Amino acid sequence: MTIRFAWRTLIVTTLVMLAFSAWRQTSFAQHATSASPSHVVIPYLANATKPTDLDFEGAECELDTSGNRMSCTFQQVFLTTSAVAPDTCLITTNRYQREFRRDTASRWVSTEGPEGVCGLLDVATLDDEGGVRWTMETHKVVTKKDASACQAYDTQSEMLSWQNTRRRLPCTFVQPGGLSR
Repeated sequence: MTIRFAWRTLIVTTLVMLAFSAWRQTSFAQHATSASPSHVVIPYLANATKPTDLDFEGAECELDTSGNRMSCTFQQVFLTTSAVAPDTCLITTNRYQREFRRDTASRWVSTEGPEGVCGLLDVATLDDEGGVRWTMETHKVVTKKDASACQAYDTQSEMLSWQNTRRRLPCTFVQPGGLSR
């Protein structure tokens, strides 16, 4: 049983690392001629709000010349179990861009929106705790509270952290999932 778990962990870890490696090589090739202190790497974040989720991401960011704005490309990796084959995890990746502004020396904030009838703002805060230690908190803010449908929105925060990135697998097999979440 222990050998099987170790083997599954090795396989999934290898798949996740290959996904990030391929992304990193492509990104590095694009930035190789402009490597400078203005390039920031956030190597790994894991869902800390839901520690049993196999939900990870990393980012590469470029600072503007003033050092007060940062444009980041995030790469997410999700493993979810299949209802059809419960011993199989589906691996899905997603890439997205996000713009941040410096709030303090170690904190960056991104606000997108408002959108929809509720005027939802999507807020993300990155905290640089030094080196590879980054955390990201995301939450929604309802700006139009007078609409009845908007009062039901859950504005619960979600935290991603550099800590506890190693997760137990609920599956024996891995196969490709959808193209987006």
